Amino acid sequence: MMLAAFALCRLVAYVSAILLFGAAAMLAMSGSRGLSLSVEAILRKMLRRVAIVGALAVLCLLPLQTATIADAWRGMWDADMLSVVAFQTRYGQAWMLRAIAVLLVAVVFLWASPAKAGLRAVAAGIALLPLSLSGHAAMNEGWPGFAHAASDAVHCLAAGFWLGSLPVFLGFLKLWNEPAYKKDATRALLRFSTAGHIAVAALLLSGALNALMILWPAGWDLQSGYQQLLAIKILLALAMVALALINRYRWIPALRTRRGAALSHIRRNTVLELWLGGGVIALVSLLGLLAPQ
Repeated sequence: MMLAAFALCRLVAYVSAILLFGAAAMLAMSGSRGLSLSVEAILRKMLRRVAIVGALAVLCLLPLQTATIADAWRGMWDADMLSVVAFQTRYGQAWMLRAIAVLLVAVVFLWASPAKAGLRAVAAGIALLPLSLSGHAAMNEGWPGFAHAASDAVHCLAAGFWLGSLPVFLGFLKLWNEPAYKKDATRALLRFSTAGHIAVAALLLSGALNALMILWPAGWDLQSGYQQLLAIKILLALAMVALALINRYRWIPALRTRRGAALSHIRRNTVLELWLGGGVIALVSLLGLLAPQ
């Protein structure tokens, strides 16, 4: 039960961090203040709720981790045990950085002006970085540990941008139908396409490097539950890449000649990307709790 609660909080925290970073980054990159403010208004309530729920989930992680270590719920409110985990473990130190960052993100998303999308993106990006200091990225010491953490940081930022920007992409697509926004929305969609290519390339390369660094000591063994889940995660990610490529190279060009059908397919594929991305994040939150061997 404790492990399930811990895994659920990890999942909620991951989803929150990814949505906030990707959405804020894409709004900051749209190239049109008016377009960004219009889409932000559509997503505002969702983003604020996500910021609050994500902050609460992160704050619950340390007590739940402590209870899991103690194998007793009382560990959640045992001040001595909480202090030991927080100050004497790498996980606790990374958690403290993450807790400060998510509280900052919540403040920025609740009270900063909607026009400050760049500030929001920076704050949310900072909140993603401590993820690379815990989990399997923390297994190695010295230069291998630094390289793994750096690769994991790139992976988190790339995944956050790609997945988190998809709701904003749908907002741009919705406003593309309105004559007043058509030009700005077209430019924003092209910017998304360019940035998305970079994010996907960084995601695949850093993901391959992370998998190699985790699995190399133990070797490949598809009888391992961890490696089976990792293989499913890879397949889901590749399916997302395929959908993104179909949107970019088949349906976006078709907007000029088959607008209705193209819009329908782009929306459907983007929503499917979001669902697949949710599956990937769920697997990531679970994989971090399993031994690679």
